[in-house]
Amino acid sequence: MVQFDFLNKFEVEKRKDRFRRVWNYQKVDHIPIGIWLDDFSKYTLKEQCKNGKIQFEVNLKNIIRLSKILPDDYIPYARVWPGYMTIATMFGIDLFWGNDPNQAPGVKGYLIDDMSKVYSLKKPDPKKSGLMPFNLEWLSYTSKNLPGFVYITGIDLGGPLNTAKDLIETNLMYTSFYDYPDEYHYFLNLVTELQIGCYYEIIDAVGDINRLTCVDFDPLWAPEGKKGFVSDDMCASFGPDIFKKFSMPYNNRIFKLFGGGRIHNCGPHPSLHLYLHHEPEINGLNCSYRYSRSDLMAMKKEFKGKGIVEFNFDNDETPEEIIKGYNEIINELSPDVVGIPLLFLDEKWKDNDIYDIYNGLLKLSIKYAEELIWNIS
Repeated sequence: MVQFDFLNKFEVEKRKDRFRRVWNYQKVDHIPIGIWLDDFSKYTLKEQCKNGKIQFEVNLKNIIRLSKILPDDYIPYARVWPGYMTIATMFGIDLFWGNDPNQAPGVKGYLIDDMSKVYSLKKPDPKKSGLMPFNLEWLSYTSKNLPGFVYITGIDLGGPLNTAKDLIETNLMYTSFYDYPDEYHYFLNLVTELQIGCYYEIIDAVGDINRLTCVDFDPLWAPEGKKGFVSDDMCASFGPDIFKKFSMPYNNRIFKLFGGGRIHNCGPHPSLHLYLHHEPEINGLNCSYRYSRSDLMAMKKEFKGKGIVEFNFDNDETPEEIIKGYNEIINELSPDVVGIPLLFLDEKWKDNDIYDIYNGLLKLSIKYAEELIWNIS
């Protein structure tokens, strides 16, 4: 078990309480600031994805580094990540790696070029198929070898419709909403059952759902009872009617089991007005700042006083662009909606640069918190 002498569970609990309060629209001294740190200085992304020991080494390095740099907000986490394509590999699809070893993998081909083929799909074993044995081995190892106040992200499983994107030929994936709805629902029911089974195995591997930041990939800690998470990037490309019929019923099954939580869509958001109205009602959105800017005013209307929005600065933004972007978020959402910045950084960011961007954002977040209309003081 790794021991930390520079961070303790009491400090982490204080930071967690700020997240609890923010999610409940209870007054805080400042809006928390999230940091997602990658490091490819020694190992490429491909090397990290393929080797659990390397991932653990890099996670530990990042945890120690951020814990020493950041004076507040950072709730340490480790991330087991073999790529985005775990569910696809469970159906026998291979990963595709491009020439750049730091580019995320994709899938080789697709499985379904005729929707009648969905009926011949066999539900994989959530414990033994594809990348799941790797995931579970290293989730368990990470859980056992880091203190309990270091949290662990779930595996990046996508969502039911994201799996459709990986398994079904692209044109067919869209036309089948209209031409083969029965087959589509059969497929989505199957992959939702599989995804739920995977989440239960993930929870078992780490020992308790509350050891996870959430059941999926988001590194920002979710309060107890709100660990649900569904990626639905597909909904950026169709309208609310399709979202109601083909997204929400399957997302709901995940949220019912793991408790509210967040939906992810990088953006844009044609079904934004429906996001918080899942059953059960969920608590917020994780999105990309770059692809969601045009929806800020709609967010102010739909999330007023009841939903948090996490904005990923995940497109290599400069410090100046991050400060400008957070200012835009505050100006558009204040005083009605909590917007939390989540910065995607890498090894090119020096310690002083990370400290400076955090403090620059902190000054803005203190003023933001003073302006917000809180439901409970």
